[in-house]
Amino acid sequence: MDIENENKIAAGSEYINDIDEAQEVKYLEINPAQLGKSKALAEKISAVLDDKKGRNVKIIETNKQTIIADYFVIATGTSSTHIRALAGEVEQQLKENENSAVHPSRVSGHESSDWIILDYDSVLVHIFNSEAREYYNLEKLWGTLEISEIEDTLLNLEQK
Repeated sequence: MDIENENKIAAGSEYINDIDEAQEVKYLEINPAQLGKSKALAEKISAVLDDKKGRNVKIIETNKQTIIADYFVIATGTSSTHIRALAGEVEQQLKENENSAVHPSRVSGHESSDWIILDYDSVLVHIFNSEAREYYNLEKLWGTLEISEIEDTLLNLEQK
């Protein structure tokens, strides 16, 4: 598979539907142990966002469609201050984890605070204001994938 096709897949384009099924399966093979760690991280992040009053928190499983990340966690903040506070709380809570401190490899958007992205490699955290979330509508873009509501995630965490 050439670089151009890999980039199209990574960008989540419709091109993935044109790939022959055998190539797709081979290209998007996933390590189950890594996927479990990614899911646990996504659930932890969604719980932190919910505790800090993030609105409409969702987890989207993206690993079957792209190599960008295994999961997206999406939340809405009520103001630029709230958006920065949500991002800061996620970073702080994951850095303070006694068992395994996690730091984002990249953070983008702090200067505008309409949309902050925290890149934890296997999990991308998107924190929007309501206008940006509605405009970019990641849930619709990735709509064919499994989307977990925060209530489902919190129930799973309580059962563990």
